[in-house]
Amino acid sequence: MPLAILAYHSHHVVGAGYEVNDHVAFARDLDLLTNLGWTIVPLSDLVAAHAEDSKERLVALTFDDGPVYDVDDVVHPELGPQRSFAGAMRDFAARRPGAQPRLHATSFVIASPEGRLAMEASADATYTWLAPGALSESWWLPAIESGLIAIANHSWDHLHPALAAVRHSRGARGDFAQVDTATDADAQVRDASAYLWSATRGRSLPYFAYPFGHHNAFLARDYLPSVGAGVCAAAFTTEPRLVVPGDSRFLLPRFVCGADWRSPEALARLLA
Repeated sequence: MPLAILAYHSHHVVGAGYEVNDHVAFARDLDLLTNLGWTIVPLSDLVAAHAEDSKERLVALTFDDGPVYDVDDVVHPELGPQRSFAGAMRDFAARRPGAQPRLHATSFVIASPEGRLAMEASADATYTWLAPGALSESWWLPAIESGLIAIANHSWDHLHPALAAVRHSRGARGDFAQVDTATDADAQVRDASAYLWSATRGRSLPYFAYPFGHHNAFLARDYLPSVGAGVCAAAFTTEPRLVVPGDSRFLLPRFVCGADWRSPEALARLLA
């Protein structure tokens, strides 16, 4: 049976409809996945199932970039109240008790405090809404303790174009495929992993989501397999397809809400 990984962004709030608001989409998708017969599981369970060539139909939920909107409800200045992803999960569990007993998600967060502040200050209004403090790390440990959301690595600073300086020997921005040396990879992956481990008191997951979905042969074939399972046990792209048995665990694909599907019907077609 197939395996699928879905990615959402809780700062994608630029309208009231499914196609422009990941909060709306996420809440509807929990019902859709259940109605289609998919079992929602923690990302670690899906990674294990892939290694074992499981025959179950499993889907894992992931969030990128780490806004506090993953766990906290917020009032948008124009669109009004937005239910958090964690809130939507609780609502689903209360509305359909027992329907998804392994309901869980993983949030890939950015380690650099300076980087997160710069990203808040320069959010792209055509895709993103970030209020001051939205990318704080104060929610990481409570999210883990809730049992609903895990925290994992989305790099040190995402090589984000908004930053005055990034951790890269050539100052590369906007293209994570430019991380092609051990020095640059250590700065982006190993240092971020250590920061998250400390911030979560040793409870972050050793998983890595490539910023922008960008990767290269050095990272996937050489670097990540060499750093050890404590730093990176699996890595995730944004290649829009199902996970298949032959996939490298350092190149596991994900569908991205708003990019790969913009309606419940479109998601159903992807998963068919």
